[in-house]
Amino acid sequence: MAELETDDRRARRTEAMADLRQFVKEAEAEGELVRVKGAKADLEIGALFELSNEHLYPPVLLFEDIPGFDPRFRILSNVRTSRFLVGDITLDAVKAYRSRPKQKSEPIPPQEVNTGPVMDNVVEGDAIDLNTYPAPRWHEGDGGNYIGTECTIITKDPDSDWVNLGTYRVMVQDDKRLSVFIEPGKHGDVIRRKYWAKGEPCPIAVTVGQAPILGVAASVSAKEGEDEYSIAGGRIGRPIKTVQGKHTGLPFPADAELVFEGFMPPVDQESATEGPFGEWPGYYASADRPEPVVHVKAVYHRDDPLIIGQPPVKPNYPGRQIKIPRLASLWDAIEGAGVPGVTGVWLLQGGGSRFIPVVSIKQMHAGHAKMAGLVAAGCRPGAYMTRMVIVVDDDIDITSPAEVMWAMATRWDPKTQTDIIDGCWTGHIDPILSPDKRDAGDITNSRMIIYAVRPWHWKDEFPKVNAVARGYADEIRRKWRSKLKFLQD
Repeated sequence: MAELETDDRRARRTEAMADLRQFVKEAEAEGELVRVKGAKADLEIGALFELSNEHLYPPVLLFEDIPGFDPRFRILSNVRTSRFLVGDITLDAVKAYRSRPKQKSEPIPPQEVNTGPVMDNVVEGDAIDLNTYPAPRWHEGDGGNYIGTECTIITKDPDSDWVNLGTYRVMVQDDKRLSVFIEPGKHGDVIRRKYWAKGEPCPIAVTVGQAPILGVAASVSAKEGEDEYSIAGGRIGRPIKTVQGKHTGLPFPADAELVFEGFMPPVDQESATEGPFGEWPGYYASADRPEPVVHVKAVYHRDDPLIIGQPPVKPNYPGRQIKIPRLASLWDAIEGAGVPGVTGVWLLQGGGSRFIPVVSIKQMHAGHAKMAGLVAAGCRPGAYMTRMVIVVDDDIDITSPAEVMWAMATRWDPKTQTDIIDGCWTGHIDPILSPDKRDAGDITNSRMIIYAVRPWHWKDEFPKVNAVARGYADEIRRKWRSKLKFLQD
């Protein structure tokens, strides 16, 4: 992939990140787009999506002519896992992503405009029927139809100018109401509770088709008060254009595909059963419960809108890729807390997007490994639903599960090189959260920090590794590659 990364290709990728329809054109040009006609919204689309995740780079699926729905409404899957957008999933890619903001200008604030393609169709009042739009039942055990799986939930802090973008699941309740499941402590939850404390419903907008860059910005752990629109604008080098909702005044993307605008009353005033839903850990852990509802006041959509459908699947599927922006965010947070010598951050395969972060360090002083592990387990990008943090030396290839397991098997003493911390931030979707803790509202977990490093006080006496030095191995590979086929694979 690296040899193809020309200036023209980078420019095309940036345009595809900034515009969902441009992305579809590029995916088709790259041979990644597969048009699927006639798949049913009830389970069939979900099954095809899950099967596509058997590949590290799943094909971009465009579901058309969905039975029972207006053929204008289409579902698009595997946008942010396409090879064209993702490139090679390597530690070098994380390093490049981290260096990118330093090369670009500061975050670029959004630009408000009077109108845009999303305003081509506006549906209000009695004309609203949320069942008009294809919302799949993705998994057999799902308790309803979910239209929001890679959506952007837009809220505004009532005490400041902070506009927050988050990604939370959205279920269709009936023809006029949605429910949005937000874990306690997420920014969307913090903001809505401020409105509820004032006795007011929370204004909310839900986009279920938007530029890929907004999906990235909404899913990365930004700091409280940071504007994801500005972060996204900085990434693409120009402002995100927004329009104001007629009922809430909230800014949503002018080129969004489909937007629901409304108000979320306090949960003690009105709620509806939400779930269960098959979540990314691979379980129906969150079951079903009363959740707040959104009374939709207006629906906005482009002509022939694209609905992004990206439900979770078990984290052992290859298509549940490592997310480069999330790793970069965690690495930035660890270094930002003053931890020196960090040489890499990765996620162990099978642990999904959060459970098992791996941090490699070049040890510089006593307690260095513990410093890195504690920060990784407690900083905001690493705090939510982590199960295990593994700290290794810088000679370990953290992208190789076998290498990480080797470090644990040979450099980790479970009795003396382990910390277990209790009372940490987790969520309802955590499958190991006990029924008793759920009933008590105790949404916390414990986590283990494994220091699979050469013990500092005798690291120089630690047995030497029995392996050809990497530099010499690379030299031999280059010398013999043309003559030996096994070196070409």
